[in-house]
Amino acid sequence: GQEGGESFLYEGGDSRRLTHREMQLLLRREGGEEGRPVDCCPSVEEMVEPEGGKNKNDMYVVLFRNGDMRQRFYEYSCKENVVGKPCRFLDKRLHNQSRCVQKYTYSYAIVKNPAATTSAESGSGEPSRHHHHHRSHHLTGLPLTTSTPDSFGGSEWVLDYIRVRSGCGCEVMPKPKKKRATLNKGKKTKSKKFFSDDDLQT
Repeated sequence: GQEGGESFLYEGGDSRRLTHREMQLLLRREGGEEGRPVDCCPSVEEMVEPEGGKNKNDMYVVLFRNGDMRQRFYEYSCKENVVGKPCRFLDKRLHNQSRCVQKYTYSYAIVKNPAATTSAESGSGEPSRHHHHHRSHHLTGLPLTTSTPDSFGGSEWVLDYIRVRSGCGCEVMPKPKKKRATLNKGKKTKSKKFFSDDDLQT
């Protein structure tokens, strides 16, 4: 009855902490005969060919593509039913303070220059926004721009960064400090005072 070890924690919304035996079974299953390291928050590798993405200013940018020539990115996404759940294999005292989160990074990409956007592109479904303090590099020698319709020459496409998923991380939140500690501190100083008064009387 130990089949489907991953269901111990993530499938069906079950977020209970595994027993030590269950952890060892899961480590052996996922680590394989080679004994590979196992993630506390499992992820999956995906190859994507997006039409656009968010840059560092959180602005949507259109990615360059020309027929079958498209930009590909490798993303590492949290597995299904993992985000927001406690991390696996942690100490029982930290289990409920932990959670799995999707991590992101930025990858270099060729994007349409927002300054060259015309009203013809307004039907893309994304609102046109302005760059704010963001530097992008113009591609003056990109040969692909010569074959694109309505080419603006070297100013149509620029190098920018777009956000891609980079893995599934484990975050542990510290517990808030208890107010009781400050009350005890006050009691201690008070008791010290009584002792010092007694010392003076003797």
